[in-house]
Amino acid sequence: MANYKIILCLLYITALGFGQSLSPNTTGSFIYTPNTPLQNKLVEVFYHIPNGDITTMPIVMSFHGAGRNANDYRDYWIDMANNNGFMVFAPEFSETYFPTGDNYQLATIFDDGDNPSLATFNNQNEWTISIIDPLFEHIKTTVSGNQETYNAWGHSGGAQFLHRFVTYLPDSKLDIAICSNAGWYTVPENSVSFPYGILNGELPNASLLSAFTKKLIVHLGLNDTDTNSAGLRHNTTVDNQQGTNRLARGRYYFNTAQTTSQNMLASFNWEKHEVLGVGHDAQAMANNALQFVLTSSLSNSKHTLLKSLDINPNPTTGKIAFNNSYLKLKQATLFNSLGLVVATYSTTDYKYRQEIDISSLPSGLYFLQLDTKIVKILKK
Repeated sequence: MANYKIILCLLYITALGFGQSLSPNTTGSFIYTPNTPLQNKLVEVFYHIPNGDITTMPIVMSFHGAGRNANDYRDYWIDMANNNGFMVFAPEFSETYFPTGDNYQLATIFDDGDNPSLATFNNQNEWTISIIDPLFEHIKTTVSGNQETYNAWGHSGGAQFLHRFVTYLPDSKLDIAICSNAGWYTVPENSVSFPYGILNGELPNASLLSAFTKKLIVHLGLNDTDTNSAGLRHNTTVDNQQGTNRLARGRYYFNTAQTTSQNMLASFNWEKHEVLGVGHDAQAMANNALQFVLTSSLSNSKHTLLKSLDINPNPTTGKIAFNNSYLKLKQATLFNSLGLVVATYSTTDYKYRQEIDISSLPSGLYFLQLDTKIVKILKK
């Protein structure tokens, strides 16, 4: 089978400016005090801000796994943030204030998530996931920002936290949720009890319908198949329901969610993406997740996005081509998955189909920026 070079076209955005106590070109952390009744559960937020206008700069939240190592989850994104002009914030749900999986991965929806009951179902303002939108508003206030939404990525335990955030608080200001390599899921099926399904989960149908309309990426490493992986939960219920490894469980989660949405006649805006050659590797999954962060940022921009541009073949083994007689492009710039420029191409002949040769580049994911006299172009 041929190795393909996958091409996505995008508009690459940068800006200049400065903020207040959170400033451009800084890396650090601050202590965030959640709203009542969670005011005694302090959250250290690790952040990185590149140069640029932080009043408009996109915001990415990064959620750690069971290791509670939010500084690493910030650092995974630093180069990509610098190269693509977005801020990254990684809140740490420490064992001091969020000591168990019930408090973090299961978001304190129940006092004991493995034994849910109406008596132990907590008020929404007590859920750990209820911290995220107020944290976003706190960041906006600090930088005098006008961002309307944010994106989020979680890996492993962080992906568990994030997909439950989407499920139980679908009306948040979160735009795209990228859930990478979760160990297991709260699957939207009524025949299995919470936390593996939504039976006894006190989840209203309206919330589930709204959750299906969110952009949730089930993001899976094709090599994440180790049934004996450290920290991977096993019991009769989850193994029989979802499978015995993370890849199988992610596929089951997505397929079952899609079926449930169809049975409910609901809009379904979730996607499943599987990453070739990657196992349970947070940095590699973050690198691949960049494409979704950038797509969201561009889709929310005020620039015109022309979806009719025909770039083919895509995927390609060596060349891509497009008709430039109407668009009148001056230059094409190719970026790798970290946002680094790897090649530029002159496109001055407006009468004929333009070809770009990338046969000398390694196989992988790339982004193509096309500057034109008429419009800026984004093609997924």
